[in-house]
Amino acid sequence: MRGILFAVLGMTSTGVGAWYLPGIAVHDYEPSEQVWLKINSLTSAKRHVPEGSYDFNFCKPKKVVDVQENFGEFLSGDRIQNSPYKIFALEDSYCNVLCGSWTGAKKRAQKTIDLIKNDYHHNWILDNLPAAAVKEEMGSTTTLYAKGVPVGFESKEKFYINNHVTLIIKYHSTDVGTYRIVGLYAEAFSVKHAFTFGDKWTPYKKGGAEKKATRKANAGIELATCDGSRAMTSADAAYLGPQEYVAKTQIVFAYDVVWEPSEVRWASRWDIYLSTGSPAGGAVHWFAIVNALVVVVSLGALLALALYRSLRADLQRYNAAAEERERMVGTGEGRDDGDESGWKMLHADVFRPPRNPLLFCAVVASGAQLVAVGSIVFAFAYVGFLSPANRGALVVALFAAYALCGGLAGYVGAALYKGLGGKRFSATAAAIAGLFPGACAAVFVALDVGLLAAKSAGAAPVVVLLQLAGLYFAVAVPLVYLGAAAGFGRDALEWPAKPAARVRAVPPQSPAMALPVICAVAGAVPFGAAFVELYFALDAVWMEAYYYVMGFSSIAFLLLVLAAAECGALATYYTLVAEDHGWMWRSFLAPATAGAYVFAYAAYYYFTKLDGDAFSLTFCLYFGYMGLASVAVALVAGAAGFAASYKLTRAIYAAVKFD
Repeated sequence: MRGILFAVLGMTSTGVGAWYLPGIAVHDYEPSEQVWLKINSLTSAKRHVPEGSYDFNFCKPKKVVDVQENFGEFLSGDRIQNSPYKIFALEDSYCNVLCGSWTGAKKRAQKTIDLIKNDYHHNWILDNLPAAAVKEEMGSTTTLYAKGVPVGFESKEKFYINNHVTLIIKYHSTDVGTYRIVGLYAEAFSVKHAFTFGDKWTPYKKGGAEKKATRKANAGIELATCDGSRAMTSADAAYLGPQEYVAKTQIVFAYDVVWEPSEVRWASRWDIYLSTGSPAGGAVHWFAIVNALVVVVSLGALLALALYRSLRADLQRYNAAAEERERMVGTGEGRDDGDESGWKMLHADVFRPPRNPLLFCAVVASGAQLVAVGSIVFAFAYVGFLSPANRGALVVALFAAYALCGGLAGYVGAALYKGLGGKRFSATAAAIAGLFPGACAAVFVALDVGLLAAKSAGAAPVVVLLQLAGLYFAVAVPLVYLGAAAGFGRDALEWPAKPAARVRAVPPQSPAMALPVICAVAGAVPFGAAFVELYFALDAVWMEAYYYVMGFSSIAFLLLVLAAAECGALATYYTLVAEDHGWMWRSFLAPATAGAYVFAYAAYYYFTKLDGDAFSLTFCLYFGYMGLASVAVALVAGAAGFAASYKLTRAIYAAVKFD
């Protein structure tokens, strides 16, 4: 509880502040204590297919050890392993030889060249901090906190490997004489290193005294291209020349370690990473939120105006006419129906079950479940539990929240289905439990098969997939059935008017009331409410940028739901005014078109920002995941639109006197 309180008090207006990250323990280092540098998968903002570092010709430790990970890290493509770097607290060291690696034959060397072509980056982790890449050119220094350290670069159709790195470790002193790591910066160089006296690195042999002798011999090798008195600089690298990566060549990898004191406290060390996702100090986010708020308030005012003026006048007219008819019947003057028109004429059809009621109830229930999941996850993220420092936590939270909210989905879908006259309990529960999760599972398995075929480190192990399926069937499915049992066990929904035996014909509609027109208009509003945050979210996911402004994200999510609810209610009202009683599907589909807008913008983003190839594995990964995200947005918006329309329709027909 104290951690939550500190997290809330430490939040700033941009969602980033100096606060303790729950679940991340502080480590105090003693002088000369060994500090372990870990490596993660190689990643690229161009290709989006993670690769294992040790699947290529990079230096390996004596024994490669996989760091224990949660299934959220596996599903995110993280593969964390140990590294051969030797780092000791507060001990500077220069010109350390990491290894001499042979590029191999042309085919094997081409694999590493492809990494450079596709802008792959190393992802190093020290004390749970990712390495920020430092790049110096033309007298200016640029620091990239998200993308990692580049494998190499291309120049004049030649490819060069970054084989020397200077690790700058920032530390903060404690009052008890220990030290805490608060920053990690890596400046990579391409240097044509050479050993002294023409020595060469001897590859390790497998097993026995020969391996020990080889290790001992390699330990004494020194470089002729640096003297070990200071760290490598860009001027030194330029003087020595870059190391071209070609077949059948020995590449010498080396590194420097520099420790520098810092005034940054341990609790604030992630601030610089997270603040990079908030441009202009959050001004862009605030501008977008204010614009979206104006749209939502304007829509709310339009809805209120329609309800207060048009609807109020209709109610007074209809009720006065009903009282007059009752008086005429009571006095024997006969009955005059007058010239009635408008939404009152639908009272015997407005609560008639829609087409495919089971599917309708399943999509509404799935949308309600996703609204609950979004609310829970944003709440936990806002107080710091789902920080990027806690790798995989966001994915775990999404799965756990979705599974636990299965009971809510089952209850909502079953109660609505029973109110519409449905009696198929098992079919209802199965549809709710399998509709959206089934689509997600099908897409994910298909993409995972593609990653396995490409031998990517991002492919989720079969064991993890089986654990995930077991979790869903052991927790989520039973909760859905329990919720559905509760929904069927309650009293059926009572409608203000009962449907007549004969279906009333829908009169000819104006082109403006056509479903495609209403969907195009109603879907654009919720999309516009969250458009800017969507842009930054896409950058975070696909351009490997940090994004942790959860305050803005929560507001954008709320505005999307409110805008969808208002658009659904307005679409329903004008549908009823046009004497069309098929409002249920329309109230869902109109705001749900926001998902189509999200997918269309995602396609635009891919071909303009990512510059991706069509029908490649990257193409399939991108559109597979963005398709699922678009469906999720559609379900959320559609459920909000129907909920508001349901309340509106019940309210207005309950206020009318019927014969």
